[in-house]
Amino acid sequence: MKGGTRKMKRFIIIFLAVFVVIVGCQAVTDGKNVNNVTTQNVSEASKYYDFAKEYLKNKMFDSAIRNYRSAIVESTAFIDAYIGLGKSFEGKFDYTRAESVYNYMIDAFPKNAEGFNSYGFMYLTIKEYTNAEKQFTNALKVDSMNSKAYDGLGQVYEKQKPSNSKLSALTCYEKACTYDPENIAVSYRFAKALIKSDKYEKAVDLLKKVSDDHPTFIEPITNLADAYVEIKEYKNAINAYNKVLDLDSTYFNAFLGIARSYEALNDYSNAETYYKKLMNVKPNSTIPHLYLAQMYLTLKNYDKTIDILNTALSKNQNDENALIMIAQAYFFKVDPQKVKDANRDEAYGYLDKSEEYFNKIINMNGKYSSDAKKGLENVKKRRKEIDPNRWQ
Repeated sequence: MKGGTRKMKRFIIIFLAVFVVIVGCQAVTDGKNVNNVTTQNVSEASKYYDFAKEYLKNKMFDSAIRNYRSAIVESTAFIDAYIGLGKSFEGKFDYTRAESVYNYMIDAFPKNAEGFNSYGFMYLTIKEYTNAEKQFTNALKVDSMNSKAYDGLGQVYEKQKPSNSKLSALTCYEKACTYDPENIAVSYRFAKALIKSDKYEKAVDLLKKVSDDHPTFIEPITNLADAYVEIKEYKNAINAYNKVLDLDSTYFNAFLGIARSYEALNDYSNAETYYKKLMNVKPNSTIPHLYLAQMYLTLKNYDKTIDILNTALSKNQNDENALIMIAQAYFFKVDPQKVKDANRDEAYGYLDKSEEYFNKIINMNGKYSSDAKKGLENVKKRRKEIDPNRWQ
């Protein structure tokens, strides 16, 4: 009996704490008294809930909180409104109030797993993986077929080793997909876990089914195309990316995926065509130029590489990726075995340009500083290879 009394007291304390969170210290703005918290006006609750969802989506957290509170006042068993209220507090980094909401849900709705799940996803967000695992495990004790809980555990187990040896990220995502096959995000996470485990055919089959079921959704088709690239089925990847472009003719990653797939097929002409299409889609970006330059650098066409990179640098003179690549291109233009008296000065000129770009990178003290220092050492060695007597 004493244990029951203590439990009741704990419930009352939590309820009072959350009641303050939900209702505040004043009456609700529609003029109803705060004592009317048990009103089950579903229509009004839905109206407030819809407003709140939009506010949350647009990160207007205070407005979301006010409307979620109003929805709960109209319908005190509105689980989704509690979840939204907690997420709104999370959006403000007010994890204490979010915890109060989730604790109240756990006590007030003991047969519903959503309080534990919301708690778990909050811990996942703040990277407290052990606590997240505990909450998702508690959710499964309430509902052993809860897709959200398995999805959450899958994400936890991608970060840390499971405490239950029978589980893994892969098995959790599989169960999450089984219990909620329409959830595209879960299907994608499952597919990525399958690819990580070298289960490529199963991953592609899963993504193909999702994309077939949602032919007007860009994300699943893109994911399928990406999976084809992973398993080096580049022609299938190109077909899938083209379906994406049928839905959105400006989709950046589809152009990039097609270009890289053609490059992998050694079809460099088509690859260049799509890299250039990408330049039209993103005229101010250096990214397409960098990919195209890298392709020609790999093909040892250093003149074309340099021309492309000069265009990139005209858009952003401090692009470190372009600078390191153009420094390398000038360096590789000089083959010491082919340098003769007639072209010696020209070779030194290329090495001077390479040195100039390596020095610029070092002065920027950025991500390629150590690579640039090694580059300078290589330039020095190459000078000696050309003329050992001159560069003692």
